Amino acid sequence: MPLYTVPEFNPGVPAVISILTVCTGNICRSPAAAIALQGYLGELATVSSAGVMAVVGGKMPMEMSLAMPAGFSAGLHAGRQLAPAIVKESNLIIAMTAEHRRRIVSENPIALKRTFLLEEIAMTARDGAPLTGSTPDERVAHIAEAVQAHRPYLAGQTIAEVPDPYGLTQDVYDAAAEMIVAACRDIAAWVKG
Repeated sequence: MPLYTVPEFNPGVPAVISILTVCTGNICRSPAAAIALQGYLGELATVSSAGVMAVVGGKMPMEMSLAMPAGFSAGLHAGRQLAPAIVKESNLIIAMTAEHRRRIVSENPIALKRTFLLEEIAMTARDGAPLTGSTPDERVAHIAEAVQAHRPYLAGQTIAEVPDPYGLTQDVYDAAAEMIVAACRDIAAWVKG
C-alpha cells in the first residue's frame, strides 16, 4: 500500500473536489479522517482538515499515528484553525460530532447543505443511496446532494459521533481510528461503485 499524507491546504489552487474534515483540536480525529479519505479516494479529491478550537501547529499524537493502518501517515500535519476562507473553498465538510457540525454551520451558514457527520455519510454509503454520475469523478462531486436526499431514510436512526481519544488510552485511540477508517473506506467504495 502506498504511503498517503495529508496535503497542504492551498486556497490559490482549486481542486477538482475539496473535502474538509473537522474536529476540535485538529490533531487526532480530523487529520486521521483526512489521511484515510485521501488514501482511499486518491486523485478523486483533495482532502484537508481543520479544528474548531485547533491546537495550531500541533502534531498528531503518537497514539493516533499508531492506531492508523500501515501506509497511512500524518507526515508533516500541523493543526490549523477553521476559518471562513477554508469553509468557502470546501465542496464537502465532514464533522466528527454534532457539536462540530453545529458550530461550523452557525459560523458559516452557507455551509449548511454541504456539512455532515462522518457517520451520516458512511451510513448513506452503506445503504447504497443513489449517487449521481457515471464515473467516480462525477459521483464524488455529488456526495452532499446524495446525503441530503437520504436524510429521511436516516431519520430515527442513531448517527454515531467519533469519540475524542485525546489523552486517553491506546484502546480509545484504536477504536476512534477504526471507526474513522471504516467510514472512509465505505464512502470511497460507494463513490468508486
